[in-house]
Amino acid sequence: MCLLKFFFVFLSISDFLSDVIEMAALSRPLSLGMLYDSQRNSFCQDIFMWDEDTLARMKVSLPRPQTYVKVLENDSPQERFRVLEMSPVLQSGTQTGQIKMTGAAAFLIHPEQHQERATLHYRTTTRLDMISQRLLQEVAPSALVGQTTATHVVSAVYFGAQAFMVFESDSSNHEKNAEIVDVLKIMTSTFCPNHIISSLNASEKAKSSLLACSLYIDVGDWKSPVSFDKAVEIYGSLPTLLGSKDERAVPLKVWLYPLKKLNKSSVHAALSGVSENVMQRAESILEHLRKQIRICQDIIKDYINVNVIMQFLTLEDKLVEFLELMQEYQTTFQKEIADIVHIKEGKRERSLQDLLKRHSQSPFSAEKTNQWLENKETELKILNDFRAADITVVKSQAELQQIISHSQKTRVMCLTLYSPDVEDSFITALRQYIESDGSIQNDSLLFKPVSIDDKKIIKAQLFIAANEDAEQTKFIAALVPSDDFPEYSVQFYRDGRIVSRNVNLGTKSDLVQISHIKHISVSLKLNQSDTKRIERYIVEYRALGDDGSNNEPWKQIIFDGPSIRETCMISDLKSGHKFQLRYIFVEQDCMNLSRIMNFQTVVTATPGKLLVNKLDRDTLRVTWLRAETDQDFPVLWYNVEYKEAGLEGWSSVQTEGLECECTLTVLHSTCYRVRVSAVYEDITSKPSEETPVPVDVWNINLSKRKSSILLEVLKLQTEKKPVELIDWTDEESEVKGFLQCLPYISQLRFPHQQKGSSNETEIKKRLLALNLSFEVPTLPKEMIELSMEALFSYMYYGKWDFLLDLYSHVKDYETRTGRSVLPAFHPVYQSAPAVWSIDLSERKSSILLEVLKLQTEKKPVELRDWTDEESEVKGFLQCLPYISQLRFNVCSFNDEKQKTAVQFLVNLSVAASECDEATGESFTMLLISVCSYTSFPCANNNCDNFEHGYVECQIKHSDFLLDLYSHMKNYQIKTGRSVLPALKSIYQSVPAVWRIKLSERKSSILLEVLKLQTEKKPVELIDWTDEESEVKGFLQCLPYISQLRFDSLIFKEKKRSVQFLLNLIISASEFDKMTGENYTELFTSVCSYTSFPFSENYTNPHVDQCDFLLDLCSHVKDYESQTDRSVLPALQPIYQSAPAVWSIKLSERKSSILLEVLKLQTEKKPVELRDCTDEESEVKGFLPCLPYISQLRCDKQCILFDYCT
Repeated sequence: MCLLKFFFVFLSISDFLSDVIEMAALSRPLSLGMLYDSQRNSFCQDIFMWDEDTLARMKVSLPRPQTYVKVLENDSPQERFRVLEMSPVLQSGTQTGQIKMTGAAAFLIHPEQHQERATLHYRTTTRLDMISQRLLQEVAPSALVGQTTATHVVSAVYFGAQAFMVFESDSSNHEKNAEIVDVLKIMTSTFCPNHIISSLNASEKAKSSLLACSLYIDVGDWKSPVSFDKAVEIYGSLPTLLGSKDERAVPLKVWLYPLKKLNKSSVHAALSGVSENVMQRAESILEHLRKQIRICQDIIKDYINVNVIMQFLTLEDKLVEFLELMQEYQTTFQKEIADIVHIKEGKRERSLQDLLKRHSQSPFSAEKTNQWLENKETELKILNDFRAADITVVKSQAELQQIISHSQKTRVMCLTLYSPDVEDSFITALRQYIESDGSIQNDSLLFKPVSIDDKKIIKAQLFIAANEDAEQTKFIAALVPSDDFPEYSVQFYRDGRIVSRNVNLGTKSDLVQISHIKHISVSLKLNQSDTKRIERYIVEYRALGDDGSNNEPWKQIIFDGPSIRETCMISDLKSGHKFQLRYIFVEQDCMNLSRIMNFQTVVTATPGKLLVNKLDRDTLRVTWLRAETDQDFPVLWYNVEYKEAGLEGWSSVQTEGLECECTLTVLHSTCYRVRVSAVYEDITSKPSEETPVPVDVWNINLSKRKSSILLEVLKLQTEKKPVELIDWTDEESEVKGFLQCLPYISQLRFPHQQKGSSNETEIKKRLLALNLSFEVPTLPKEMIELSMEALFSYMYYGKWDFLLDLYSHVKDYETRTGRSVLPAFHPVYQSAPAVWSIDLSERKSSILLEVLKLQTEKKPVELRDWTDEESEVKGFLQCLPYISQLRFNVCSFNDEKQKTAVQFLVNLSVAASECDEATGESFTMLLISVCSYTSFPCANNNCDNFEHGYVECQIKHSDFLLDLYSHMKNYQIKTGRSVLPALKSIYQSVPAVWRIKLSERKSSILLEVLKLQTEKKPVELIDWTDEESEVKGFLQCLPYISQLRFDSLIFKEKKRSVQFLLNLIISASEFDKMTGENYTELFTSVCSYTSFPFSENYTNPHVDQCDFLLDLCSHVKDYESQTDRSVLPALQPIYQSAPAVWSIKLSERKSSILLEVLKLQTEKKPVELRDCTDEESEVKGFLPCLPYISQLRCDKQCILFDYCT
């Protein structure tokens, strides 16, 4: 908005608007620079005043996004002219046919056929394109102006789009017309079609369905008229019609600039009889005025200056006032030149000379106005630089004190600038000159704006440069008038109190001199000033980043008064690194901050390439290239480091002097890496590149060395090499560690027997060699298998536990003895057991993995217990490729055990997902495959647990699956990671029937699980709740259920079950009305099977089914009588499908209920009377049932026939 204001400053100050024509575009194609003929009221298509490049360069485009929607109740011709913003000239043009009405403008000619009518007017604007004022001030192409009948040129265009939607009906009822207006007012509040339709009441919907809508839209092509619903749809699309970048916007309004103002005569043409020199001076002044006006306009509209000008409105006011005064003076000066034309030719030159003299002595002379504009440009540049450097600029004393007192940083540096609020004396002089009609006062003759000298500009630049320390110091600039601080002076505050009123920035760094630079230190010389005594020195330094960045904070060394010494040292620096140094010294009346100095510490050279020669088994000769260093910083000696196999860290020896060679004696030839460092007076260099030592045979004493370290060394080999064991330990962990080395050893050796060696040592060596030889035991395979079977028969715990124990013992034996006996047991592990039953809380998954690998085919694994330890979970993942099914005996689980089992599966899924990402393998798919079987997570669907019944186990089965889904869902909510998609395959295969206790479950979880199925499955309710929200929640599950069943326990709480079904059908009916869907039909479909409400395997379906259905009918009838609502017809499909024979005790039932049920049948069915009543009314009541009965069957005790006779 502010930018638009600045642009129109140029238009409003001069006589621009007096001749400019503003008119509605009326959907006519036009663009900037196009010519217009006012006589014909038409635009000259394809004829432009300037070429495309000039127009593109001199175009200013301002965003003007704005949208409004209004309802027009009165659309008389006068109202249409007003809405379309048509001037009398345009009105006349439309009536005479000069202007063709298209797009939204065609609304003007909409026929008036219906009295019941209202119009929705939509209008949006996107941008305002304008030609720069500078281009309009230049002389137009004379050839074009002379050859056209055009009178104006398009100087500005407002873009956007309009739409008129005329809703009308044949009726002429005034009240109904008000209803149309009410409907349209709803549309003005939103563009969402669904919201509009849902907001209409029944009467409004009925009325709107009779409306037709005529469309007049600038963008888009629709046939008209359309229905109300289609009109709402089109209306909702209006905000998107212009495109994502508003590329389809059309002209709405246009401004036309008169061509006559572009073809002005020059001074030369107006003035004859005046010398060339004087005319050139006059032309120069006019050009200077035009140039100064353009510069001022450019300053105001420059996008870089906009934010600063908006922040400091007084600065804007001064620029605008200066522009106004310059334009007023320009007009006056041109008028005075024009007046000279009427003077006699002989006196013209003298009059023009007097005019030029008055101008040169006026404050409007080029020298003075140039200086004032230069000052403003400098001020704006400084403020823009401050803004770019993120330096806060304050405008009031209160704001300044607020920052100083409450800054989060303890130090504040403030640069006091000029105050823009102070009256500008030069502007005052210009104004007085205009007001005095050019009379020159003595004091104004001498007036000239004071320039901003280079020192002030440098101070501002130094202040900005110092702002790089903004992390420790708050930098602000104050545009506040102050008698205490001169302009462009710097003050320093600490903890809200002023420390120095005069800070000199960028002091030459000759008082503190760098006297000596070393590897990790630098020495400084602190000098005293020749003029004033220095009271304090503050030396600051910081390291630069490798890329030259200066993000590190400054470190300080402070010297006060007497403690100031001639030299100081900065130590603990990094060798060969670049640093910055600056200092502050405080004198009596000011504080001086030096410029930043850069220095680099001395580089420590590293010794060159190493050569290693092996003189014998235990001796190495190492040579290297000398480290190239400065003669001022010589190397004192070298440090030779070497690594030995089986030992941690580096061993080292020092050379004597500067020799570049060293002989190493290392027993048993365990050295495998060598490196060298140069040692200086103050630092040791980085080591050279590590050089491998040639090794033919590894000679190792494992009683003194770590096998884990040896393993790491062996892994570095490019080929396997022999290992000679000098000694070893019987420690189990070390023996196991050495076994890990065997894959990297080509041959295991022992030293030759030495004299004096005991027989025990020799036996120990040979036994180890034998144990590690990997020879298969010579025991026949058949005998090993027979032995294993005998061992199994004596085990009191599971075969699988014995096999795992056996494997562990075999592995322990192999680890302890080195013998490879496991291959002999392969047949045993390949044949048994059929299912692995494992307690992972007591077993290592790594042992299970090794055992499973011995199988020739995959087998199921049933987990009896488990652990949450992450390493074991991930370890079990490695077993999945060797498992056919993963099982849990959930029937034996209590609630806590089931919870931990579910959590284990969640952990397993998460670990699988992480391993997939880390390795690129697909452990998730493996996990899905071992869980995707019909009876998951149990061995089968038939319960063999004697502590629970079949139904109870099936409930636990379903509970487990629902708990698993719930835990996965909670994990996704907490972590944002989704593992649910991996479960989809599992839930597609299990279970065959969902058995649920809704009193303990949320129906929402059941719904999510059912959605994962690929086919509908039965749901058997074991228990339920009357809570309304859960009943409605269960309704959402119906689309995914094939049959709704009830457990046999239903007859313990028959009344509750019947009430639940009644609640369900009532909720379904209410849902139908709310959503428009047919939940009632869904409900009856899942209940319409022959054995409803029981499964087909129910033991006593016939009698119990009849009793249940009759009870249900009785409850429904009671509900209908209480509420006057009809429910029973909706249940007709259920009663039509079941049962095949109606069995009833008339002594306990009302025959009227039986009659209602029989009427719901589509065909007659037999009725079996299990008991009768002596009550005459019931006997007679039974008679109306007969037309709906195919056969009447009676028990022996039934005496109904006596009454019938």
